[in-house]
Amino acid sequence: RAGFDVVIVPGLDGSLPYHWQSRWAHILRQHGIGVHRVRQRDWARPTYRTWADALRRTLGQAGQRPVIIVAHSLGAALSVRMAGEQGLNNVAGIFLVALADVTPYRGAERSRVAEFAALPTGPLPIPAMLVASRDDEWLSLPRARSLSDAWAATLRDAGPVGHIGNNSPIGTWPDGMNMLADFATGLPAKHPAAHEDTLGR
Repeated sequence: RAGFDVVIVPGLDGSLPYHWQSRWAHILRQHGIGVHRVRQRDWARPTYRTWADALRRTLGQAGQRPVIIVAHSLGAALSVRMAGEQGLNNVAGIFLVALADVTPYRGAERSRVAEFAALPTGPLPIPAMLVASRDDEWLSLPRARSLSDAWAATLRDAGPVGHIGNNSPIGTWPDGMNMLADFATGLPAKHPAAHEDTLGR
């Protein structure tokens, strides 16, 4: 029996059925892990307040077991900002994939994500792993190193896999699942999530 629940936090425009987050939700449930997914009324026009409210509601539905947040892109920016500003109740760790680093981003989606820009500048109160691609337009690897150092987070290099999103041909992304398993087993002993079988290993 798993010692934690997983909360899936998609990014801009949501995660489609073939996105790794959607595939992982199915796989994790097959291994007896409770999975909760953040639902937004509008994935295309995000605001920090409404997205933060939805994440808080989802965390409140997760029950008594500690939670690992599995967040992608703008969902990762949302999660890490909330962790830094106000903490996240009952969260054992945050697994951040292809973070949308909004401040330096100059791409076509800039106007839609601008208000998410205030990322933490110091250590996070929750253990975190930041997974970064070598060719992600939203987050360069050097910037990922700088952020992970500032947050006291673990950095993992995912290789050249783009933004690791809806358009990435990575299937179930087993490399990422292995990173999540390593993260879960490495959590501090005070968290019930920190044991070998938490991800069906």
